[in-house]
Amino acid sequence: MSLLAVTLSLLGEIARARTLRARGVSARDIRAALDAGAVTAPRTGWIASPLADRDQIRAVQVGGRIACVSALGRLGLWGGDDRRLHLQVPHSASRRSPWIEPTKREAAGVWQPKVPERRRERRFVLLAGSMEPRIHYRPDPAPADAFDWIVSPQAAIASALRCLDDENGRALLDSVLHERQLSARQLDALLARLPKSVSTLRDEFTGVPESGVESLFVRRVARAGHVVRPQVDVAGYGRFDGCIDGCVLFEVDGEAFHGNDRFFEDRDRTLVSQSYGRPVLRPTAKHVLDEWPLVASAVERVVDDAKALMRLRGLPPLVD
Repeated sequence: MSLLAVTLSLLGEIARARTLRARGVSARDIRAALDAGAVTAPRTGWIASPLADRDQIRAVQVGGRIACVSALGRLGLWGGDDRRLHLQVPHSASRRSPWIEPTKREAAGVWQPKVPERRRERRFVLLAGSMEPRIHYRPDPAPADAFDWIVSPQAAIASALRCLDDENGRALLDSVLHERQLSARQLDALLARLPKSVSTLRDEFTGVPESGVESLFVRRVARAGHVVRPQVDVAGYGRFDGCIDGCVLFEVDGEAFHGNDRFFEDRDRTLVSQSYGRPVLRPTAKHVLDEWPLVASAVERVVDDAKALMRLRGLPPLVD
């Protein structure tokens, strides 16, 4: 593999020509690769490998970087369900950025190069829809951690916390801490620089749920008046996503976070708990995101029945 190909891979498959030259790739090698069709120049001064995805190309073509919730997806962090492409552009750019309709049709995109392998397992980068992108003009607070085509993790998180609604913002905080993107101290420092409305997103659950949909489920059930304990170890049962009112266990399923082995382990725990007369709720990510009234109704019925069964059989709470 050529130095150019290796360097592009380390930079996320697309970079400025001057960045490549600063890393030892000669202008002659770049010209030769362009002439041979091994790379392309999506914009003057930019070089892209064949693996660069269409959203990266779109960002470069409008003179920006992938940002906000779009950057979160490439970091393996929760970013809600906004499928627009979010871009950061310089203040000097036109307030109405030019737009070039994408032609590439990939199924998945390129990860931010520093994302660890453990975070990529059984996941993929979901590309944006073809609608007009959302433009952000705030400068990057940590430019040294940015790449030519994507903002720094700090910038992505700060922008998304302003962009997302409260429940998705809280899910993002959980994701940042669970995935160890930032330490608790680093996150607090970032929140201190944001509007007070953002800093109040921290609550008693922050950092405990292990996926975005789990975060949504936990807080919605708690708002309905239930006592929710996320991430509980129950003797004889194993570890569950949580427990409601000390009597109903729950597991929030999502394909992005469960491979075949994990799927079997989850079902195994469910069978064990049910053999002891303990119900387990298993909503999927789609149920939580798209059919919440059905989930809420099921929670109320299952919890009521479980409490009646506890009284009838004299069973102790699963957790205090």
